[in-house]
Amino acid sequence: MHFGHVALQVQELERSVAHATATLGLRESLRDGQSVYLTANDKHHELQLLGSGTAGLDHVGLEVEHERELDELRDRVVGAGARILSERPGEPGLASALRFEAPGGVVFEVYVGMERTPLSVDTLLSPLARRLGHVNLLSEDKQELERFILDVLGFRVSDQLGEVATWMRCDTDHHGIALAKTSSGTRLHHHAWELESWSALGQYADHIARSGQQFIWGPGRHGPGFNQFTYLLDPDGVVVEAYSDLQRIYDDASYRPIDWSKEPRALNLWGPMLPTDWGEHGVPVLEPS
Repeated sequence: MHFGHVALQVQELERSVAHATATLGLRESLRDGQSVYLTANDKHHELQLLGSGTAGLDHVGLEVEHERELDELRDRVVGAGARILSERPGEPGLASALRFEAPGGVVFEVYVGMERTPLSVDTLLSPLARRLGHVNLLSEDKQELERFILDVLGFRVSDQLGEVATWMRCDTDHHGIALAKTSSGTRLHHHAWELESWSALGQYADHIARSGQQFIWGPGRHGPGFNQFTYLLDPDGVVVEAYSDLQRIYDDASYRPIDWSKEPRALNLWGPMLPTDWGEHGVPVLEPS
């Protein structure tokens, strides 16, 4: 399994599209009514924006490589008692898909066969974002949602911050989903985009400065994942992370997760910790359409 895409309902479609293209360098692959599909590489889409007048998380997309994996996943979803919403793709560019509702109301779409464009200078040498890497969710149902992500979706724990936060992976990336505990509902806090290097992250920071925007946190370096990071707000209050140098885990058998709860610098090895209003950002998980 690989992290695939994130779909957001947005208050003002054109405003959100303009921010994603100008800030991250994403390009439109398709526009279909009130749905716009954007990508940083050869994939058909990594970000879907739906103009609904409401800001919220629509769904999270995960990609598997074979139809049989989709069939096996369906059995596990049914066995876990989760509600299946659709057994066909909900958007263009996918061959087969299964959409279902996880604890906390989070909708996942797991699919096979996303369309790719031929490799080219445009798809391989983006000056800004290279690919979508992960999402961070906050949930009052953290324990139940975490168990679903591990047991049903097959993720593995990479690192933890006691009972407060868990970083989970589905491939070699340190995490595809980070999950933290909150006291109110479930929401998407941020989605994260990989840049080529620390040098590229610095150029991105200059790009943000020229645009008149400011980071709400960073640059810095996390403990979990050891990646360098920056965080920026989008027009609807979703946090957009740009990062580089994320840890890869190639040997599952020998890897042992780290509990960072006794390290006071865990969330930023370089400097200041979380802003005081950090947990207030993000958008709610929306009812399945």
